[in-house]
Amino acid sequence: MDIADSEVAPQSPATDAPQLSDRYQIQSTLGAGGMGVVYLAEDLKLQRRVAIKRLKADAASDNAHQRIQQEARLLAQLNHPNIVALHDVLEDTLDNGGRSVALVMEYIEGTTLRAWMRERTPNLQQKLSLLMQICQGLQQAHDLGIIHRDLKSDNILIAENAKGEPVAKITDFGIAKSQQLDEQTLTAENQLAGTITAMSPEQILGKALDARSDLFSLGTIAYELLTGSRPFGKNDTGALAMAHRVTNDPHTPPQQAWAGIPEPLAILLDKLLAKDPSQRPQSAQIVYQGFALLHKQGLEAESEDYTATLTDLFTHHKIKSRRRWQRALAIVAAALVLSIGGYWGWKEFTRLEPQYIAVMPVEINGEIRGEQNAKALTRTMVRQALMNSVSQLKASALVSFEPKVGQDFEAQLQKLRDKGVTDALFARLECAEVRCEIEIQRLAPQDSRIKQQESFTFLTDKVQEAQYRTSNSTANLFALPYQRGDLSLATMSDGDYKRYLDVLSRMEAKELSENDLSELFTLSNRYPRNIYIYQSFTDVAARLFVLDGNTTHLESALQSIEKANKFGIPKSLTSRLKLFIYGLGDYSDQYEQLISDLETTDVPLAELLSERARYHYRAGNYESGLKYATEAAELNPSADNLHLTALNQIASGNYDEGRITLNETIKVFPEHWSSYSALGVIELENGNLETAEQAITSIPENLRGWRTKSNLGVIYFLQKKYSEALLIQQEILNSNPDSIETMEEIASSHLMLGENEMAMNQYRKILEITDDEEDFEESRYKAIALANLGELNDAIAISNRLLKKAADDTYIQYNAGQVYALAEEWSSANYYIERLLEQGMSAEWFSLPAFQRICTQPQASRNVKNAICR
Repeated sequence: MDIADSEVAPQSPATDAPQLSDRYQIQSTLGAGGMGVVYLAEDLKLQRRVAIKRLKADAASDNAHQRIQQEARLLAQLNHPNIVALHDVLEDTLDNGGRSVALVMEYIEGTTLRAWMRERTPNLQQKLSLLMQICQGLQQAHDLGIIHRDLKSDNILIAENAKGEPVAKITDFGIAKSQQLDEQTLTAENQLAGTITAMSPEQILGKALDARSDLFSLGTIAYELLTGSRPFGKNDTGALAMAHRVTNDPHTPPQQAWAGIPEPLAILLDKLLAKDPSQRPQSAQIVYQGFALLHKQGLEAESEDYTATLTDLFTHHKIKSRRRWQRALAIVAAALVLSIGGYWGWKEFTRLEPQYIAVMPVEINGEIRGEQNAKALTRTMVRQALMNSVSQLKASALVSFEPKVGQDFEAQLQKLRDKGVTDALFARLECAEVRCEIEIQRLAPQDSRIKQQESFTFLTDKVQEAQYRTSNSTANLFALPYQRGDLSLATMSDGDYKRYLDVLSRMEAKELSENDLSELFTLSNRYPRNIYIYQSFTDVAARLFVLDGNTTHLESALQSIEKANKFGIPKSLTSRLKLFIYGLGDYSDQYEQLISDLETTDVPLAELLSERARYHYRAGNYESGLKYATEAAELNPSADNLHLTALNQIASGNYDEGRITLNETIKVFPEHWSSYSALGVIELENGNLETAEQAITSIPENLRGWRTKSNLGVIYFLQKKYSEALLIQQEILNSNPDSIETMEEIASSHLMLGENEMAMNQYRKILEITDDEEDFEESRYKAIALANLGELNDAIAISNRLLKKAADDTYIQYNAGQVYALAEEWSSANYYIERLLEQGMSAEWFSLPAFQRICTQPQASRNVKNAICR
């Protein structure tokens, strides 16, 4: 392995320089490396000086030629003031039959950045300006899919413009790689191309590279330029030792190398030098924006206040001086001139690390005087206060958590670790009749360490005050930058508060009814400034919707949230509540606008990625849905994110992948009932009916939502238990009378029982409530209804539109096969039936009379006849 860290050779006369072309007259040698020589030459035609990089005569391997030709191809694509320009390529054949290649490039009258750093004492503004220029040149290369792979101070040339200001030029793309070209092994001669002190950890380890590898190298340049030291020390112990430090050891903290470094700069360097590429900024443009904002602020601020002002502005430290406040405000105003893109680019660096917070079971020791269930109500109050405290924190999301009965404390922490929880909240109460001593702890599940804790005493007849104090005290256990501020007390009467806690108790016991939603609605009218009521109203409405599918619950929640906005409830809370509701129902336009707005806030990225995944899943864009769900699960491997990944896999027809994801989820989260339900769907669609029934009936009966019940009805239908299926379907329709899906299932059951007129009545009802053909789901059922009622042209037209929108959707293909069979378009019907069978759909799905009619038709393939015909 040959790992070099060469210096540029001094300029010398070219006594034996070859004559490469009649157009270029060589004047001197600028430098030489292991592969080529760089000459200073005169372009006689344009009368300008140029630099000519020529392959050495003894560097005759195909590999060396490939490298310089690669450099020529890449440079030809690049046209940027911060990249050395390529003017010409010279090629000829040598006397010995070999090839000669030379690049004619822009001549930079100056020095390398490394030499410039040794010879100059630049101020911070000049350093930031050079880094901004390097970012801009690098971004242009990355936009073209080009990764430099050897970005270092020796490959940055510094010249001066007409004003005497330093200008950075990136050079030496000799080992650059184009992501748009076919992969070529340009280092086949057992060499690791590049310079070890400039390489990213993934490059040293031989892993796949992307633009973020260059950003690590940029980080090493910026670190040395700003602090005067190298992030991993001098390369004085050998290349292998340095490689080990880069891949395994943390870099020297910037504050240690430069005690006075502004904190935002230190944050930026830390992010650029992250070992994991995913933890680095995503583009050179974002890095540029961060440097640009700091550069602008430095120019506006007096030097004595520069460091303090930046720290105050971006880390929320208090500014004691009134004069400094005025300067800070002026700087902010000036910074706005940059661009909104620059502002949000900087926010990428100063964004708080996301927190995923779970609430553990509340422990109460002793007795509480009062009603028989006083202890239970107090436990509910404390648990809700802990959960609500998360809404007082920035960059934080609440993770649902319900441990198994009898699960010990350490086992609970282990489950939280599996869920990707960063912080756990635990409360222990010691009560004696009318007094309770409460201790609140913020725990780190990773090492079971107590990060912070707080305790106080409250009287049991003052539980409302205790709830607010518990929420505020819990929020104050987190670092100041995360805190939004304390909640103000908005009390209810004792009787109303008791009713409020009763509703919460029933919600935790999963015994809700519509009366509970009405109770909260009444309370919200009486106490419109009580923040807790709106949060509880949203939770109750959502749970009722999941159980019965009635969208009026969601509409009620949105009306409640709109009222909250009018009474001064913080937008940070109401926006999250709206997003939660939009994610459950058919609110695509509102959802898209709101999530776009939230992407510019402190909402954790994994949560927004999850919402994006749900949005695309509902719209039938399963490839996008799977992409976002996978990214969310990587950031936060919670049961919900894994389950969402599986849903998109299933809908795309990737049953095997979905089954693997769900089984892994159930293994880690054995009571995540949604995963059992989804697993039942996979087994159902693959014809494993007994396994599907076992998965669904593993879910406690009182926790089966209407969709899960619907799937159980389908299982009974495919098992030819049509009467049992019809009973479940009627039960679902009774609780959700507008469910089009259930109406279609009831119609199918009637058809199999020979009750054709009753089936047609259901199809007519479907047509009455499916006026909007733009809705994906409604259009699907409308096409089936039309086909069964004989309106075949309209049914086919809708099916074709749906197929264009989601050609790989299992259900769209199934509907198309049914529609074409009813229209006696046997070839088309056969095509979709055969395709679904190949994907793994079982023959039981094709027992409907419409599908069975194809069995007597000559257009039916042998595969279809053998599979579905009785």
